[in-house]
Amino acid sequence: MKPRNILLVTIDTLRADMLGCYGYRRPITPVMDELAHTGIRFEQAVTGGSWTQAAFPVLLTSTYASSYGGCLGPLSPARPSPVEALAACGYRTFGISSSPLLSKKFHYDRGFASFLDSGPDERDPWLRGIKGGERLLRQPLTHRILSLFKARLRPARLYLSAEQINREIDRRLQPDHEPFFGWVHYMDVHWPYHLEEDLVRPDEIARAWTDIAHLHRVNWKGETISPEQKAHYLDLYEGAIRYTDAQLGRLLDLLDKNGLREDTLIVITSDHGEEFLERGQWGHFEVNLHDEILRVPLIIHDPQSPEGRVVRRQVRTLDIMPTILDLAGCRAPDGLEGCSLAPLWREGESDYPSDPAIGEMWRNDRHIIALRTEQYKFIWDSREPDRAFLFDLVEDPGERYDVFDQFPDVAAAFMEQVLAHLDRSARTAPAEPLDEPEYDDEMTRRLRDLGYLE
Repeated sequence: MKPRNILLVTIDTLRADMLGCYGYRRPITPVMDELAHTGIRFEQAVTGGSWTQAAFPVLLTSTYASSYGGCLGPLSPARPSPVEALAACGYRTFGISSSPLLSKKFHYDRGFASFLDSGPDERDPWLRGIKGGERLLRQPLTHRILSLFKARLRPARLYLSAEQINREIDRRLQPDHEPFFGWVHYMDVHWPYHLEEDLVRPDEIARAWTDIAHLHRVNWKGETISPEQKAHYLDLYEGAIRYTDAQLGRLLDLLDKNGLREDTLIVITSDHGEEFLERGQWGHFEVNLHDEILRVPLIIHDPQSPEGRVVRRQVRTLDIMPTILDLAGCRAPDGLEGCSLAPLWREGESDYPSDPAIGEMWRNDRHIIALRTEQYKFIWDSREPDRAFLFDLVEDPGERYDVFDQFPDVAAAFMEQVLAHLDRSARTAPAEPLDEPEYDDEMTRRLRDLGYLE
């Protein structure tokens, strides 16, 4: 049998509960919902990190964020590479990312024969660079005056749009005899959520500049969000999801156009979710390891098996690349921490291990670890090593009530697993720490506007 093409689509910052197939009340994801309806939807998929740099080593290398010296610098060459394994197995490999943190600078091109990590060819408008310029950009009157001269000073793009990404994908879809593995990363759902094409009217452009400044103060200065602002940001977030879903539909059309749809297995997931003030914050702060951040969508669609299924067992993004290798018929490299999810629909759910899912925040001198089973969530913080939290997810899915003292034996068992994880990570630490790449002015601006830098 001819090996199938495999397309891994990751959507930055997409909460699972924002998709119709996961229960969202508004029909904003018809394409993903249909793929889930005719594919395999995983009800409880848990990511390995609370923000991009912690989540993607887990997803793409099937190793934990704190392993191999951590996740802040470039990917360690000591980490196993499932992409290299796919290439060695005969797959033509390509990757497309517009996130500055998922770039060649961070070694995410490893194993890909073709890798595009281009940022948008835009710069800040000149007015932002002068004293008082940002304040002027937040005024609708400024843009009304500029419109008289046919000028639009909207915020510069922070990443390629999904439409631009699709054009790059189309150039790489070749109806030849060589199967491909492609990784595509859409960024449009990441804050500040604006779709630049929609910023036309002066008041809309001014509001976008206001939103960027406000969300930055929310995340770094602790400024509050009013109910009206929350509703506005949720509308923007929904709009970005709706747009991304439509572009995913366009991607399926491209597969059809190239005669590849029926031979292409599609895996759709996210690196992490987004907090909407559930813990008093907005966005994906690294300290939040609750389910609004850790639960992500995971859909596997095989056009050759159109019968829809729902897997209710908890699974991990750690398992995605082992699953892809299994479905591709390729040998997995040594060192992978995850395992294939295929037994969940091939042989029955009892054949999949019940290990806890691990989500991490690891930065500088602080390490937070969440262990999640289908019943419990245990959160340990290195800054308070003797004070952990335990939540009963069955009785308290919102994780509001700490039951550590009520179930000391359960808590003690989780603590043993935390210590085992710390030991496992320490055993892979390099002799010398990995250097974090230096940022030029443009990358610093993008990272700041994306919320990663103060």
